[in-house]
Amino acid sequence: MQRSPDDLLGLLTARRGHFLLESGHHGDLWLDLELLFHDPNRIRPLCAALAQRLRPFELDALCGPLVEGAFVALMVASELDLTFSYSERFRKASQDSLFPAGYRVPNALRHAVQGRRIAIVNDVINAGSAVRGTFEDLEACGRTLSRSAVY
Repeated sequence: MQRSPDDLLGLLTARRGHFLLESGHHGDLWLDLELLFHDPNRIRPLCAALAQRLRPFELDALCGPLVEGAFVALMVASELDLTFSYSERFRKASQDSLFPAGYRVPNALRHAVQGRRIAIVNDVINAGSAVRGTFEDLEACGRTLSRSAVY
């Protein structure tokens, strides 16, 4: 069954209010993404569609920020028969600024991403702090990323 990215909205529940995002920005919409992967078969067609969009970039691996972004990356990596890694969130020393969260590839995976052509896949991007943090740490690991693959 072919699905479009617009179908994603039908799979999500949202709350309105005032929310402090991990970037330090504030927002009035919160998407409850925890339920998105409760039944992986619901999201599988969208992951397959994303995999098709990434196929022309001849990637070696995918990386996703924990938690839900890593789930997307893992499903897309499986669809493309590629390796997978993830980045973990940590609190930066300066907690009173924008983007107080950082992301780091676990020590056990750092060598595995070196010199690899990697796409960062995330579930939802607001201010981009998880993607930005993952990108910075992958650069520190010595990876090869394509800046042209943003969907």
